[in-house]
Amino acid sequence: VDEFKRGYFPESCPPSSHVTLTFPKTDKTRGDVTVHWMDGGIQPERPAELGPNELFGDGGNGTLFVGTKGKMMASTYGADPRLLPLSRNQEVHVPQTLARVPGQANGHYGQWVEACLAGAGKMPVSSPFALAGPLTEALLMANLAIRGYDIQQPKTTGQGFNYPGRGVKLLWDNAQMRITNLDDVNRFVKRDYRAGWKLG
Repeated sequence: VDEFKRGYFPESCPPSSHVTLTFPKTDKTRGDVTVHWMDGGIQPERPAELGPNELFGDGGNGTLFVGTKGKMMASTYGADPRLLPLSRNQEVHVPQTLARVPGQANGHYGQWVEACLAGAGKMPVSSPFALAGPLTEALLMANLAIRGYDIQQPKTTGQGFNYPGRGVKLLWDNAQMRITNLDDVNRFVKRDYRAGWKLG
C-alpha cells in the first residue's frame, strides 16, 4: 500500500473546510459576531437541547444560531427556523413583520426578473444589492482564506516551501477591497486584464 501523501491542488477547493469569520460590533449588535462556515460534512456539535430523535438542521445541512438567551436552528437556506429546545416554539410567537415572496425560491427568481424588467430602483425587492452585496463579500472572504491556505513560497534553502497563509488571521479592509496583512492573497481579489479587456 502506498503511503498517503497530501495532494496540492491550489486551483480547486478542498473536500471540506471550516472557516471562522468575525464581524466587528455595530449599532445593531451587542458585540462582535462570529460566524463558522462549515462544509464537506463538517458540522457543529449537536446541540444538547435537541432530543435524541429530533433532527439537527434538515439532516445534512442547516444553520445554528447561538445567542445570549438560547439557540435557534434552521434548515438549508434558512428555511423552517425553530427555537431550541423545540418545545419553546409552542411558547414563543413572533409576529411576521416582513412580507414573504410568493413561490419561495422560484418566487425569488421571478422577483429578480421582474425587477430587471422594471429598471434599476423602480421595484422593491426582498434581497437588494445593499444587503446581498455585503453578504456575498463576507462569503468570498472565506474563499480567500481557503485559497490563501495553499499559497506556496520557496524556502530560502531551496528545499521545500513555506505557506504564509496558514495559521494566520486575515484582516479585510472592505473600503479598499483588500487583505491588509498578507498581500499574496490579494491576487485572488482582482486581476489585471490583458490589453483590450477591462471592467468598468
